Amino acid sequence: GYIPVVDTFAQFGVTKGALPLIMSGLSEGPVMGIFSHTGFQDAADGASHQALAYLAMSGSIPHVETYCLTCSEEAYHLVSQALQQMAEDKKRGVAGKSYLFFLGRETFPPKFNETATYKLGKAHVISDRLGNATQKVMIAVSGSLVSQALEAQEKLSQKNIGSIVVNPAVMNRPDVEFFAKWLPKADGNLVTMEDHRVIGGMASVLAQELLVHDVKINRLRTLGVGDEFGRSSYTAKDLYKLH
Repeated sequence: GYIPVVDTFAQFGVTKGALPLIMSGLSEGPVMGIFSHTGFQDAADGASHQALAYLAMSGSIPHVETYCLTCSEEAYHLVSQALQQMAEDKKRGVAGKSYLFFLGRETFPPKFNETATYKLGKAHVISDRLGNATQKVMIAVSGSLVSQALEAQEKLSQKNIGSIVVNPAVMNRPDVEFFAKWLPKADGNLVTMEDHRVIGGMASVLAQELLVHDVKINRLRTLGVGDEFGRSSYTAKDLYKLH
């Protein structure tokens, strides 16, 4: 009758944890994972500890939802909702889903948006500065890179380029309805930012789902890590600049 909650570094949660996650799904025994130190957020420990394929390695396991948390407030709401959902599923005798929550280490503020509402499976707007600009773009950003996305938004506004920063939240089951509503307001221009390899990451899944559901993308640019491992550094920001 218990709800198993496990935590470790993201790199070990998706490597050593892959088989237990698969077996828990096969056994209809869902679990919750809180996996920290994503990507370059574990800068000092180097390549062995840096999870750069955590979404690709976990998102295709059946009955699993993967989330990249951006701040403490989002973590509180989504983890609470997931625990409640798992409890209700148990009472109804339904196996339900496993929930994996990924988060950073260096960059994890209390909140980004005073008016944001957080719901499982739903994307949300972090900052809307589209205005009446003639050039517009949507920045879809996951997890630890929100602060960098907001810096980029400020620089874009200085060049009279309107932008909207959004948090997809759920990574392997994109909120297509949200993007169908907001992407046209940015003229279909989409930039993705993620602390993950481009191959198999948030952008790969999101772009596929939008195309499958006939959501028009005018231009797509992906910012992420190439086909390479990380390295040690004093801060994650140094590695973001490098990669």
